[in-house]
This record gives sequence, structure tokens and C-alpha cells, in this order.
Amino acid sequence: MAEHQWAPPEHPDVTLHQPIGFDPELAGSLTPIDPPQPVWADIAFEQIPGPLHLKCFAIASSDVAVLVQTAWQGRLQEVLVDRDYVTRRVLDPNAR
Repeated sequence: MAEHQWAPPEHPDVTLHQPIGFDPELAGSLTPIDPPQPVWADIAFEQIPGPLHLKCFAIASSDVAVLVQTAWQGRLQEVLVDRDYVTRRVLDPNAR
């Protein structure tokens, strides 16, 4: 019987889709949000059809845009999103 030779597992690199964000020049000056607020954001990604409705945290905002953090792909990403596509997340009172 042949001896098994151990080798570390090989994992292919995961494709990290890049978000399509709001133009930073149009956003103006961002005001930090402390503490970060839980929000829903509709974010479009390259190579994915249509925007995704994601749980995020708002960390800064201006009159026209919100800077959000999302970990949808398992990695923390910051995306500048049009304010019209960001809504506050609230706990559902019937969720218990």
C-alpha cells in the first residue's frame, strides 16, 4: 500500500466583486456618524446584474450620499451610496 503524502489544501482565490459607488466629487463633504448606524443599502456590483439589498453600517454622510460599510463578500468594504438608496434598519417588534 502506498504511503499517503500530506499536502496543504489548495483554495482558489475568491473573486471580490467591486461595488459601483457614488461619485466622491459629487458627494461633497462627509460628516462622520458616531456611532455607526445600521442601514439597508442598495449597492450595484460589477459583473452582477441589478443592485443587491444589503445590511450595512452608515459611517459618514453628506446631503446627497452616505458612506457605508458592508461585509457581504466576507471582506469589509466601504462604499459611497446615493442617499436615496439607503434606509435605516430597525428591529422588527414581532421577530421574537
